[in-house]
Order: sequence, then structure tokens, then C-alpha cells
Amino acid sequence: MKSEQEQTGSGAFNLYLASCTVNIGALAAGCALTWSSPTIPKLEEGDPSADGLIISRSEGGWIGSLIALGAAIGPLIAGALIDRFGRKRTVLFAMVLFVISWLVIGFFPRLYAIYVARVIAGVAVGLVYTVNPLYIAEIAEPSLRSSLGTLMQFFLCAGFLVEYVIGPYTTYFLLVMVSVVPPLLCLGTFIWMPETPQYLLRNPDNEKQALASLRWLRGNPEEEFLTKELGEMKDSLEITMKQKSGLGELFSSVVNIKALLIAGAMVGFQQVSGINVVLFYSESIFKSTGSSMSASLSTIIVGSVMVFAAAMTPPLAKRFGMKALLYTSSIGMTVTLGTLGLYFFQKSLGHDMASLGWLPVTSLVLYIITYCFGFGPLPWAIMGEIFPANLKAVASALTASFCWLLGFILTKSFMTLCDIIGEHFAFWMFSGFCILAFLFTKFLLPDTEGKTLQEIQDMLQGKAPTYDQKPTPYSIDT
Repeated sequence: MKSEQEQTGSGAFNLYLASCTVNIGALAAGCALTWSSPTIPKLEEGDPSADGLIISRSEGGWIGSLIALGAAIGPLIAGALIDRFGRKRTVLFAMVLFVISWLVIGFFPRLYAIYVARVIAGVAVGLVYTVNPLYIAEIAEPSLRSSLGTLMQFFLCAGFLVEYVIGPYTTYFLLVMVSVVPPLLCLGTFIWMPETPQYLLRNPDNEKQALASLRWLRGNPEEEFLTKELGEMKDSLEITMKQKSGLGELFSSVVNIKALLIAGAMVGFQQVSGINVVLFYSESIFKSTGSSMSASLSTIIVGSVMVFAAAMTPPLAKRFGMKALLYTSSIGMTVTLGTLGLYFFQKSLGHDMASLGWLPVTSLVLYIITYCFGFGPLPWAIMGEIFPANLKAVASALTASFCWLLGFILTKSFMTLCDIIGEHFAFWMFSGFCILAFLFTKFLLPDTEGKTLQEIQDMLQGKAPTYDQKPTPYSIDT
């Protein structure tokens, strides 16, 4: 197999091309997730392009949170699709759902139609969050998996920024028309990308297709390297395919349960850091701070910083490794959320906060930076590599479904929670969970940096390595 140093030229280009086109779907998901931030204030005031629809605070909460409920359903559907129809077709199906949801929202601006469309969009988001990490994990070489895995977060953040920049300054209908472009673009580009070799090898009749897929992804390498890697894939797949798949098998092994708990904990910590609360209600949060800076400008600043931080994550992950970024992320989020809670606490006591109007934006900017460096992309990269091949579909579906169910509960209850205990306690609660995330990463998360998918399974089972274990030059855990 080619080493990282040898993986250059057309091979690296093809890998990044496939990774970027599949992640245009993540761009579409980002637009869908944060559409509610600039749109809810418009609908509360009544936007003429929405046929004069006016919503209440409670109805706005449903519009903001129902996408997370749909995203909890999406992974369960993905579990049935990705092994039967393939990773590629599942991504394309998700894009079709996005298009349908935007057409309903744009041309039928009625409250319950929007509710249904948001659930449909959520299903598509759940599909993207489940299948994209799996697709990347299966096409990437071990040395490039971490950096490729973080691309999803960059495209998500680009989608957030689209809504934050365009949303406040355009009409309800025009924003919908802008938002439907990314899924259409993904449909038009990703359709030309190959299916993963691992999926194709599940059917012995597709071995030639698997070889062609691998040859393109590796940039037409020497036949020796190509046949060796394909042989390793076949051997690994033969072992795993002899094992049963399904919920029963997933919970019948201590190793599988361990992998599920690790993946579930990582995406769970991602949610209880409060990220979706910040994304869905960013304009409302900024308005409640009383800052002199406009809420629209504040969200644009946050979105721009998010894209910049996400762009920096791939080289940082390659340079320092996953665990170092997760440490930095959890510590940074703890401090910034704690500071934001302190601001709201002082404001609740009636103190004049005019001189500290810069603090909420600064805190959230630093929070977004540290989130994007670690707990944004890396839990999904871990999910894509930690499960055995025969259980990836069901395990990834359960993990992503749990993530979004937790996200729905948090986003739906946030406004009510703030009314009961105050914004300060809510953000301090998120800060406390980030401390737990640091402790989990430090003491319980295994280091998978630079390991093949089979080596990761051996490590979880406590087996001695059967390869010459040579730490990468950039590894921090030896």
C-alpha cells in the first residue's frame, strides 16, 4: 500500500475530489440546519414573500427544532439503505429529499407544511451525517483519513455561513431559492464519483468494479500496490461478512458495545456542548445579550470564523492528531461557554453591560473556533472507523440517531430552559458537559491515528498488533 509520502499527484487529487463532491451534501445540510436562524425573526414579524405567514415564539421553536427530530429518524433509514443500495445512492437520495423540502417551504408557506418539510430536511441531514463519514472512511488511506474526515465540518460551516450572510438581507422566498442550489449541485457532481470498493466487494460479481473504483481513487498506481490493497480489503471483508449483522450481533459482543458507547459518547458530548442551540437560535441569542452590535452582523462574524476554523482543521488533524485537537476543543469550549454564562448572569442582576458588549460575540467566536477544531468533525470521523464492516450500517445509524434525538431535545427545550433557570445556567450547564468531554477523551477514548480499519478492530479487542507498528512522525500518542 502506498505510504502517505507516496500518495501524491492524481491519487491525492482524486481522493479529495470524491471527498469534496460528497461533502457538497454537507453544505446542503448546513444550509438546512441554520435556515431557521435568519428566518424565524422574519416569520415572527410577517414576511410578504411568505404569504404574510406570522408565527409565535412557540411555533418558531418547532420550526427550529423539528429538523433535529427528522435527523434522528434519518440514520435509521440510512441503516436500511447504505448496505442494500450503497453509500453513493444513499447520498443522492438525501439530496432529492433536500430539494423536495425546499420546494415545499418555498411554494407552500403554511405552518404545518413547513413543519413537514423541516422533518423531511432533517431526514436528509440524518442520512448525510450517517453515510458521509462512512463513505470517506472507506475510500481514504489510513494516513489521510483524519484530514479527509474533517472536510465534512468545513462544508457544513460553509452552509451555515450562506444562511447567516444572505438570510438577514433577503426575503423568505429568495433565501429558499438560494438554499436549494447546494443539493442540486451535489446531485450534478457526486453522481460521477465511484462507489466505495468495500461496498462493491460485498458482491463477488462486482470485483472488477471494485478494482476500477480503487484504481481511480488511488490515481492509477502500480498494479502491485493496487492488488495488495484490494486483497487486504477482501480478506478483511470476508472475515467480517462471515459474522452476523444486526442489532442482536451489535449487542452480543463486549467489543461492539464498547465501540458503540465510544461513538455514542463522542456525538453526545458534541450535542451537549450546545452547538445546535447556538446554530439554530444564534440571532435570538445575540438579541438577548443586548449588545450594541446587530444580531445579523454577529451571526455573520460567527459563521465566517466557523468556516475559517473548519478550513484549518484538516492540516491540524494531520499535524497533531485527533486527541490533541479534542483536548484543545473541550478546554476551549469550557472556558468560552463559562464566560458567556457569566455575561448573562451579570446581565440578569441588572448590571450595565454596555462596556462589555463585545464579550458575547468574542466568546461565541472562540467557542466556534475550538468546536470546529475538535468536537465538530472528529466524532463523525471516529464513528466512520470504529465499527467492523458487518455492523457499520446499524451501528452508525444508532449513533447518529442518538445524536440528533439529543439535539432535538436540547433545541426544543432551550428557550423554555432559559425562561426557567436563565441563560446563564443553561450555558454553564453546557460548559460543565465540556469538562466531562475532556475527561472522557483523556482516559477512555482510544487512539486510532494512522491505523487501518482492521487494526482498529484488533485494538478494541485487545489483540497484539500483527504489523510493524511505527508511529507516524506527527503522532502525539505513542
